[in-house]
Amino acid sequence: MNPEAISGLLIGLVQIGAAFAGFSALVSVLRERGKETGAWHDILRLRIVISTSILVVGAGLFPLGLGVLGLEERWIWTASALLLILVNYAIFVSFLRSYQPVKNEFPADKLAVFVVGGLELLDQAALVTIVLNVMPEKSHALYVVALILNILQAAFVFLRYIGSEFRADHS
Repeated sequence: MNPEAISGLLIGLVQIGAAFAGFSALVSVLRERGKETGAWHDILRLRIVISTSILVVGAGLFPLGLGVLGLEERWIWTASALLLILVNYAIFVSFLRSYQPVKNEFPADKLAVFVVGGLELLDQAALVTIVLNVMPEKSHALYVVALILNILQAAFVFLRYIGSEFRADHS
């Protein structure tokens, strides 16, 4: 894939990530927050969606910036993959710290943990493959796959949020 096509693909993924972040923020203000424990669950979900969406924006732009510097492709993709791994872990640790005080207030969303965990494992496998230079000719493709997997994680959590936030009350 030529550099222009890769740039176009990355910009497209950045736009999707930005759209998710903006849409999530908009939806979060559409409903009043109560003090019920479900609100905490939804806030944590939104936090993951917005964090991951912003991650996609930054991670999609990072290799473009490195490319402008004239770095070799190998180092562009390795540095980008390392940054994506580090920020992914930072988001995960931040989420765990936020979840700890309220973890006994509501049950974990086991389906979300399973789906997002599986997508994250695939994401990490693609990124580690880049860092270890296992398939150097596929580094850009693996990086795009990792960004798409992050978008899928955000989309799944967002759908779970929408499902819980806008469910019909049967009281």
